[in-house]
Parts: sequence; structure tokens; C-alpha cells
Amino acid sequence: MDPILIISRPAPKGTAFVAQLTAMLDRQPGVIMAPAFDIVPTGAPVPKDGGVIFTSANAVAFAPLGMGRMAWCVGQATAHAARARGYRTQVAEGDAAALIALILSQRPTGPLWHLAGAHRRGDVGETLRGAGLTCETVVLYSQIALPPPIPLIDAAAGNAPLIAPVFSPRSASILALPDRLAPLFVVAMSNAVADAVSVHRPDGVVVAAAPDTPHMLGATRALWSEIAGTGNA
Repeated sequence: MDPILIISRPAPKGTAFVAQLTAMLDRQPGVIMAPAFDIVPTGAPVPKDGGVIFTSANAVAFAPLGMGRMAWCVGQATAHAARARGYRTQVAEGDAAALIALILSQRPTGPLWHLAGAHRRGDVGETLRGAGLTCETVVLYSQIALPPPIPLIDAAAGNAPLIAPVFSPRSASILALPDRLAPLFVVAMSNAVADAVSVHRPDGVVVAAAPDTPHMLGATRALWSEIAGTGNA
């Protein structure tokens, strides 16, 4: 029995992930779109002076056009989105600690603005201020938690294995399925995500080798192929 993919990323990222993954498999997977959040812009103004910091591509989408402004980005996907909107970029290795280290290694003299969501792990601005830099946070969007959709609840009551690629600790909330009977396997983007999903008692957890979309795709492909018995892992 083929596993069913549970996609907790909102569109368009979720649909793009499915399209990329489907191209890597030998047949069309079953998919349930179950976004963990609705992303809502705050409309907060962004000061025009200094550089900006992006820890998610969501923030890039709600930020003003860069017009050559410098942006320090948490990883390649975020940097790609920033460049598409006119920013010059400095790119870290995929997590907040690496991003902070990159910024501190360069110690920019002007003000910095962390353009972010209302919910985020750690406080980049506070850490940078503690190191003597000028940095403030501008909240550009909030994440409104959504309940599991009916198709996911129905699938959880069935026999087909569920595979959930989970990209953030807060997204693990969509796996709160108290009456679940179906086996649940999680592909976690990081150890922090793996810790967050543990409360939902998954039958297996795989942590991606690096916290980015290509490694999440590879890990999800391998797990789907293993469970489906296709031999394509």
C-alpha cells in the first residue's frame, strides 16, 4: 500500500514541493494538502535605512522591493527569493546561529532590520544587540494556526501509512491527531522539528541531512520509496 503524503506547507511552497517530489518518484503519490498555518501580512512599514535580515522566504514576500539593498539571508532558498525582489545578499548556512555568526563576522555599521514573522525561534535582533550592533525586528506577517482538514482526519483513521515532511517546529501542530490509527512517518527539517513532532508519537522520524528544500526532497523521496517498496530509495 502506497503511503500518503501530508503537506503542511502553505501554497505556493507546498504545491511546489509536491511537484518537485512527484518528478523524483516513479508514480504519482497520494497527497493531502494540510497547511498548518494561514499566513497573514501585518502591513507594518519597513524603514528605508540600513540593511535587512531575512530568516524566512515568507518575510521576503511581504517586504518592499530591495532596489539593491543588502540582505543577510538564513539560507539559499531565502536568498534566492530576496535576489528575485532586488536585494543584494549575504547567505548563511541554513540556520539562525550561522546567520548571526555571518553578520557578526562582517559587523555592518548601519542599522539592521530583522524582517520576520510574529512567531520565530530565538531572537536574532536581541543577540545582535547584545553583540553591540544596532538591530530591531519588524513583524511583517503572522501565522494563524489551522486545524487538521477532514481528508487528513479520515486518512489518519485508515490503514495507509502517512508521510509528513515538516519544515518547522510549529508546523508539527497539524499532526495532532488523537484518534490516529494509520502509521505516521515524519521527515524533519532539523533536530528541533524532530523534537516538536515527538509528542505526536510518530512511528518513525528521519532528519534531513541539511535544513533546506533539496535535502528535504531527498529524504522524503527515500522514505516514500522505502515504505512503498519501489526500490527507488
